[in-house]
Amino acid sequence: MSQEDPRYEECIRQLQENITSLRMSRRILMTLLEQSQNEHKRENQRFMQEKKRLQKSNSHYAQLLWEKNKRIRELEKSLEG
Repeated sequence: MSQEDPRYEECIRQLQENITSLRMSRRILMTLLEQSQNEHKRENQRFMQEKKRLQKSNSHYAQLLWEKNKRIRELEKSLEG
């Protein structure tokens, strides 16, 4: 029985090392996942800000076009009349 003890002890030691390694790997993966999620949130916020800026710009441009078309119609009416 004493000859088997060192083999069991070595097996137990290897299993403990494997567990430690797996725990570290899990921590690393969780950190990477968290970083990825944070980057996704930042990118999403940046896209939303850009969307708002473009919508505002588009609205302003549409308003200018509306006013120009209105002015053109008024000028055309004054030339007809």
